[in-house]
Amino acid sequence: MNRRPDDNQQTYLELLQKRMDVQAVLILPDSDMLVPFREGTFYIVVVNQSHVDTTIRRMRIKKQVILEQQIGSWQLEKGAVNGLDERLAVMLGKAEILWDKDGYMKQMKQRTSRLPEFLQKKYICKEYSRLLRFVHETKERLQQGMALDAYHSSIQSLDSWARLIVYEAGEHPQAGLWSQVKQLDYSVYKLYEELSFNAEALEKRIELLLLAMEFWITSRMKSSVRFLIEVMEKKNGPWSLQELMNHPLVQDAEIDIPLIIDKMVQRSLVQEVACSDRQNEVEEICFILLG
Repeated sequence: MNRRPDDNQQTYLELLQKRMDVQAVLILPDSDMLVPFREGTFYIVVVNQSHVDTTIRRMRIKKQVILEQQIGSWQLEKGAVNGLDERLAVMLGKAEILWDKDGYMKQMKQRTSRLPEFLQKKYICKEYSRLLRFVHETKERLQQGMALDAYHSSIQSLDSWARLIVYEAGEHPQAGLWSQVKQLDYSVYKLYEELSFNAEALEKRIELLLLAMEFWITSRMKSSVRFLIEVMEKKNGPWSLQELMNHPLVQDAEIDIPLIIDKMVQRSLVQEVACSDRQNEVEEICFILLG
């Protein structure tokens, strides 16, 4: 059921409805963790403008504090295709529609509520590469006797693992990430609990976590790097690292390509081949997909 503003806030809503550029008005729950101030009611105003100042405005109307953040409809359209900013995606998911010209925002909330398959694969690959990196750092720091630093890296590993699980479910990570993961994969949630609260020595807790992570990383590798495999399938023949990293689909994906390719070589998903540079008589190592 849609929430209604009180009489004082109704004045603010009526002013917005008179503006030709305002497409929709949404409201966030007062107690929501995403609200930057405890005092006041947070409104999201969708406007038809190409350039929007996204700074949060703090106003007072009839002694009531109002917080307002504007979002351009073009930003939402782009986000529906290429992915929304994570915080914005969560905000839109929780916000209730107060006013919606032509039903635009109802449709947009449906479009952005779940990840498109392409974005899902890209985000999974990104978090998988982060998981690989943090697991590697955890092992190194543990071997060097830096238990607290290893613990810090293991927490980062768990964060990437948790986000990956959320993306696998087609959802956006929420502010209460571990409450979300508890519903999606209780076994991973329990590993987080064990690392945090188990009475065993810290080094032992980290070692046990690493065993579980490495098994999962190995067993889920092919599905987790599906995004990169599909990019490499677009070309017959070998890829250089630079060529792969500069591909338009990969360039802004924040994926650690060298690390993932190295792991894919170890798992026989790709093979190293020589790419000759006749001019400089140098053989660059390139990579080609296997079966």
